[in-house]
Amino acid sequence: MVRRKQLSICLLALALIAVSVGPAFADPLTNGEVGIGDRYAVTTISGEAHAWTSGSSIASSADLQLVVQVSYAGHSNIVFMVLSGTIQFNGKVYNIVASGWRGDYNRVTRTCIYQGPAMAPNGQRTFFIIYGQDTVSVQQGTYMRMWSVFHDEDRIFWRIDLRTYRFRIN
Repeated sequence: MVRRKQLSICLLALALIAVSVGPAFADPLTNGEVGIGDRYAVTTISGEAHAWTSGSSIASSADLQLVVQVSYAGHSNIVFMVLSGTIQFNGKVYNIVASGWRGDYNRVTRTCIYQGPAMAPNGQRTFFIIYGQDTVSVQQGTYMRMWSVFHDEDRIFWRIDLRTYRFRIN
């Protein structure tokens, strides 16, 4: 009986410590400590792209790299300017046209959307819409699942799935 009470007290103490210390290490984007001008990077941990063309399936690794800057920080929404980035899959690199990109993050649902034009390797202008959902916040950033559906310059329909990491760089 005494051991059970001691164990309960120890578990309660650990829970209180975790609750009070945890937010100090959380991603600033999710805990409200974000300001206009703050910069973040989104980098791919792993990614895949899949398409169906001419009766066969195509699979490729995929990679997203973004650098973004906070342009608005509200109570439940944050707006980003995308400063630079690339999207790579199927042996092609799409360079982001930064002046046309923006990103939005919803603190309540912990979801994001990035959208804007990119230049295909052949010089043709394309357009991406990339969705995301936070999965785990850790000490220095947040792991996310991101996805997009995209018609490339050859009119092939791609499904892109990414596991990414977002972190503050300033």
